[in-house]
Amino acid sequence: MSTYEKALRSRVILVAGDEDVLRREALTGLLGEAAVLPDDFDLETFAGDASNPGDWAASAGTSPFLADRRTVVVRHLLRCDVDRLKGTDLSKLPPSSLLILVADDEGGSDDRIQKAKTQRKAWEKVVNAAGGSIVACDANPKTVRDNVKKRATSLGKLMSDKAIDTLVEMTGGSLSRALDEMEKIVLFTTGQEQIRESDVRSVVVPSRDWNVFKMVDAILAGDVAEALRQLRTLVGSATKAEDAAFSRILPTVNRSLRLLWQGRLCIDAGCSPSNAPETVRAMFPDRPNLSAEQPYRQGLVMTTARRITLARLERCFAILADTDARLKGALDGFSGIETLERMVLEMAEATAPRRAA
Repeated sequence: MSTYEKALRSRVILVAGDEDVLRREALTGLLGEAAVLPDDFDLETFAGDASNPGDWAASAGTSPFLADRRTVVVRHLLRCDVDRLKGTDLSKLPPSSLLILVADDEGGSDDRIQKAKTQRKAWEKVVNAAGGSIVACDANPKTVRDNVKKRATSLGKLMSDKAIDTLVEMTGGSLSRALDEMEKIVLFTTGQEQIRESDVRSVVVPSRDWNVFKMVDAILAGDVAEALRQLRTLVGSATKAEDAAFSRILPTVNRSLRLLWQGRLCIDAGCSPSNAPETVRAMFPDRPNLSAEQPYRQGLVMTTARRITLARLERCFAILADTDARLKGALDGFSGIETLERMVLEMAEATAPRRAA
């Protein structure tokens, strides 16, 4: 019995996970298995932020016309606070009901993303309490590379291992983003049989984490010019430097430094993040936790962490805090972009190898 067949035994199904392409496949698969067509009379679609759970239940509870089940699909579920469900008991839906809740990806600020994660957990509890099924569509780091390679082959392209690794890194390990970017790469490489690493770097729009990690990596490598180039890419415009700093740059630099700190702890203890002893794991924060990161990310962190000491990382944290204070006016500073460039230069100086006198 397939995953979809098993899920369709329930009256309520939650499709949730961080991979958009897998959520789309799951919704298509569920509707296909249930023999529901887009223009079926007994299919109704709601948006989570433009309707009430009571409306979903009422529609799903309507007797189907010339069909076995009445199907209701709710998109952007996470925009609907679970508290709005009060007074609606999904476990009371009739056997002819099929309510499919889709937790579409909700991007935006870190706070919004965290709120969406909290909402997802709350809706999972609701669905479980109603005796429903959950179709998980989360990323599987072990299969991303294989899926990227398969997609390249299906599009008539060969792809080097280095090109695949670079694409996975630049898209933050997201299968959905990697497959979306693949379409652009194929168009860019029209007329050539193989996709090279240089092709990937020329076309792919990198994730914010990738840009920040590359900036930090360039700082630790003493490549100030590359670090400043990555910084300007992140800022976009000097007039928006403050907005970019608080919404994207400072939080992500802080995250990168915290991961490097954990990587350095592992190196000093002679272990890897995946098999770190409890004494080392106890020093890891809940977020970000290096042992919970995808394998490719752990590898990048550990490689970079070998070039820095805990004492120099401590200095980088102090520089980051001073940068935050300057941008907020608590310390003397200049323009937003100049303050960020000063951060890069000070971190490069703080982490540069000391020359003998």
